[in-house]
Amino acid sequence: MPGNQKPRRRKHRGTQTGSVSRRPARRPRSRQEAMAQARSRSRGGAARKQRVDRRDVPPSWRGAAIRGLLFAALLLPVSLLFGQPLAGAIVLTVVAAIFYVPLGYYTETFFYNRRQARLRKEREAKQAEKAG
Repeated sequence: MPGNQKPRRRKHRGTQTGSVSRRPARRPRSRQEAMAQARSRSRGGAARKQRVDRRDVPPSWRGAAIRGLLFAALLLPVSLLFGQPLAGAIVLTVVAAIFYVPLGYYTETFFYNRRQARLRKEREAKQAEKAG
């Protein structure tokens, strides 16, 4: 009885928001093809970007403001928890935010510059070692 068999269904891969990386549609035919496939898989493919180390991103006032305001906002319930009156806790939070933002920015700038100088020195040492 020809034609009574349903075609095989493929397993649905992906989510509602988008697709998940799929396996290749077919098996590699030769050893070279299999090795090339494995190499490209281990490298992550050309489309995947190299992750940037957060310590190599220069500090910004925006990031410092977000961090400072977050810590100041966390200070409000803590100061209320320790029995500070509401008005005093709010004043303390505002003063803390005024200090946290620039202090955070300059601290981050200090560590960023220090790391960049160390990386620069390592790069120069590597180049000098290569040259001679």
